[in-house]
This record gives sequence, structure tokens and C-alpha cells, in this order.
Amino acid sequence: MRNLSLVGMMLVAGCATSMTVEQFYTTFPDYSTSRYLTGAEAKAATQNGSCILIDDHIYNAPIGMTVNQDVANGAEGVDGIVANDGGNAYRISDFSWLEIGDGNGSTQLRIEFDTYLCDSP
Repeated sequence: MRNLSLVGMMLVAGCATSMTVEQFYTTFPDYSTSRYLTGAEAKAATQNGSCILIDDHIYNAPIGMTVNQDVANGAEGVDGIVANDGGNAYRISDFSWLEIGDGNGSTQLRIEFDTYLCDSP
């Protein structure tokens, strides 16, 4: 019975539907293969000419089984859009987990970001 309670607690803990801003900005670049730029880095890089802004996008990531899977799915989508734009970097301007209205409290990660073409770091 004790093992069943422990498994139940682990399942509930794994069902978190979002993460803090700090956790997101720390975790997201780990899942991405494109170059991540902070807002300050993107501004400085465009001002000094080492990066060119290509386009801005909004991406709704496929829903994962965990928050980290949501982030991994989001990073994969952002990387694909960066590549399709002919870029190699991105800056996230905003993100949120939106309730999808399935009655279960499920959420979907929405990412607003810009794509860039930058000189090698």
C-alpha cells in the first residue's frame, strides 16, 4: 500500500502544467540546437551587425506528457523554424502555458520568438 501511495505522489508531481520563468529560460536552451540569445544579447548583436533579425513567430508546441517534454517539443519546433528561416539563432520574447479546455487541466506551451542569422560566436 505504501508503494502505491508513493507511485501516486510521483505521478501527481510529474503532472505539473508549467514552470517558473527562471526555470524556463534555464531549461529551454538545453533542449535547443540553435543559438539562444537573451534580449540584451539580441539587441547588442543587431546594433553591432553580428546578427540580423529575420522574422518573428508564434509557435504552439505539441503537448507532452510532462512540462519538460513540452519544453523539448517547443525547442524542436523553434529549431525547425529557425532552420526554415535560414537562421541559426533565436530570442524568446514571451511564453505561456495555455489551458486547452479538455476538462483535465491540460496545457499547451506557446512561444513567441524572433529568428536571427548571426556570425559564428
